[in-house]
Amino acid sequence: MLNAGIAADSYTFSCILKCFAASGSVKNGEWLHGYLLKLDLAACSCSVVNSLLSFYAKVGRVESARKLFDELPQRDVVSWNSMISGYVANGLLHDAIRLFHEMTSSGTKPDIFTLSAVLHACASSGSLESGKSVHNYITGQGLESNLFVCNALMDMYAKCGSMEDASLVFSQMPVKDIISWNTIIAGYGMHGFGKEAIRAFEEMRRDGIKPDGVSFISVLYACSHSGLVNEGWRFFNIMQKECKIEPSLEHYACMVDLLSRSGKLQMAYEFIKGMPIKPDATIWGALLCGCRIHHDVKLAERVAEHVFELEPENARYYVLLANIYAEAEKWEEVKELRVKIGRRGLKKHPGCSWIEVKGKVHVFVAKDGSHPEVRKIEALLRKVREGMKKEGFSPKLRYALMNGDDLEKEMALCGHSEKLAMGFGILNLPPGKTVRVMKNLRVCRDCHEMAKFMSKTTGREIILRDSNFFHHFKDGSCSCRGFW
Repeated sequence: MLNAGIAADSYTFSCILKCFAASGSVKNGEWLHGYLLKLDLAACSCSVVNSLLSFYAKVGRVESARKLFDELPQRDVVSWNSMISGYVANGLLHDAIRLFHEMTSSGTKPDIFTLSAVLHACASSGSLESGKSVHNYITGQGLESNLFVCNALMDMYAKCGSMEDASLVFSQMPVKDIISWNTIIAGYGMHGFGKEAIRAFEEMRRDGIKPDGVSFISVLYACSHSGLVNEGWRFFNIMQKECKIEPSLEHYACMVDLLSRSGKLQMAYEFIKGMPIKPDATIWGALLCGCRIHHDVKLAERVAEHVFELEPENARYYVLLANIYAEAEKWEEVKELRVKIGRRGLKKHPGCSWIEVKGKVHVFVAKDGSHPEVRKIEALLRKVREGMKKEGFSPKLRYALMNGDDLEKEMALCGHSEKLAMGFGILNLPPGKTVRVMKNLRVCRDCHEMAKFMSKTTGREIILRDSNFFHHFKDGSCSCRGFW
């Protein structure tokens, strides 16, 4: 085009940058940036500069995007949205939240896409305080009845551990669409409120809203995490016979998860074998998780063969099988798997937990000695452990996942990241205030028992979000009732 002497316009440059972003063509995008600089980037239209900003964010060059953003002589709402969305897409959630507040302070009025992006950042980070701050802004702007915004608000509250607020937003919505219903059903499910999820699903149908595939994924997930096997089967049949929806791999995965969590491992295995479509690693992985919950080593070995064949480079499944072996004290098998993980160059994600106190996020990793209050936290945890022993609780040493004596195992368990975060919350939050902890991996059984005990002795609720579920600990009990 250029060789033919035809001048490119703003639309041309924007389209090309979108193509480069979609294909991940970093070098081509950088070349075009250089070409635009020669043309005088400052003279280019806002749409071209915003496309360039969006390109850098989408290909993971966040620093380049921010440099360009800071150098902009003028920023419109699209510029701010591109940068905030770029931070969210690259996992820089707190940067996205900070930039949103910069935007409101600058006088630029956020639109519904800005609000959706920042609420997604709050949801993913579990930052309830930030989410409530955004909600206050929404109310001040008179947007609390906007359907798009309300759906994002509900999702944020559910993922930040406050189903009470999510339910309140839902109940006050003047209009609800299928996304609204799916969001509230999924929220109830991830918090272990299976019966509430079913009630919402049935109310949706009574209101004349036809459930879609996502609706059934949400309600099946809710049944799975509440041990409602018969109800799960009923909805699986309704989906096919009444709603004429063909099950996808996700629906089959929910059913396998439902059966596996409830201890019906052989039934889950036969269910997979009878599927009309080829099962993927997620489906076999759900059964492998069930084998860990119910300590079935032999079946786990058979299932792992299928998983490793489908996803040989996924470290998560090797670690899961290694943990199954460790809990069964099969240390030779653990050693062999760890060697295999090392030989393949696979990376295990370290356990990490975080808690927000007074607007600041405190992050902990296992055996973390870097936090300034770690000695106080360790002293508190020792005191809690001694109290548990006096009440007849014994440490779940099999979950230390190491070969050593009982003392070594107990010390290893004390250093788990979620315990450190819970201890920090108890030390620093006012008496009676809910402790909200987020974790990137599944919570271990020993930490689960300690959280139940701490909720009873401190007289406060502890809400712990792990990789796929919320645990509400109150008065010595957990909302999961063992289905997690």
